[in-house]
Amino acid sequence: MSPVSLLITIVYTILLAWGFYVGARLIWDAYRAPDQLLNPLFANRWAIRIFVLHIVVVTADLFIVGPLALANKSALWYWGGRIALFSCSLPVATYFTRTPESFGKLIGNWVVLRNFFEYALHIVVASIAVNWFNYYVLLWWLVAYRYLDVGPRRFFQTLYNTPEKLAARPWAPILNWTVITALYVLSFLAVYYQQILWAPVPRDDVAVHVGSGLEVGIVVGFNVALAIVTWLMSKRYALSLMPE
Repeated sequence: MSPVSLLITIVYTILLAWGFYVGARLIWDAYRAPDQLLNPLFANRWAIRIFVLHIVVVTADLFIVGPLALANKSALWYWGGRIALFSCSLPVATYFTRTPESFGKLIGNWVVLRNFFEYALHIVVASIAVNWFNYYVLLWWLVAYRYLDVGPRRFFQTLYNTPEKLAARPWAPILNWTVITALYVLSFLAVYYQQILWAPVPRDDVAVHVGSGLEVGIVVGFNVALAIVTWLMSKRYALSLMPE
């Protein structure tokens, strides 16, 4: 441990906690103070339920399933958790994304491109020979980034969240984009150079875990059930928008 790695770990942890807090606050506001929502779509009861499911799965994959899969070198559990994350993310990305409206077209286009890049990178890593360091980077960089940029992005958005503020600070969206892009690059470097003290790389002396038939059944069954639940919740949301 060095002073640099300690500082990086502290900042990384604060950003994760900040992002989780923003997500939890959004859920609280949706149920208790819907008039305060940055994204008014989440005032819909089915929309916020889908978002809650999304937060639960993302958090479980990042802090439970992913780390356990890495520690035990279980590709089954690792990709099972990631498929679950992607499944429950699709409705959020399809129905509820208001990034261009909330943060401007620059960040809106950046998020779209970033999402395509991240999906493609996961496909590439999954299609090549197993490399546990690559799996480690994907988890603590791309999955963790679901939380890492949320706090700063929302903070800098307050500089231009009204037409009057935007007119007075036309540079604010560029500043916001610069900050979150820098975080994207810096978080990759921090993970790649193993500077996060509580996120160790899988040890070489750990044997690769081969899942039993029961484990395969659990992972496949859970993902099928999650896909069905997500589809049914999305259908309920669509029906809730239709006139009586």
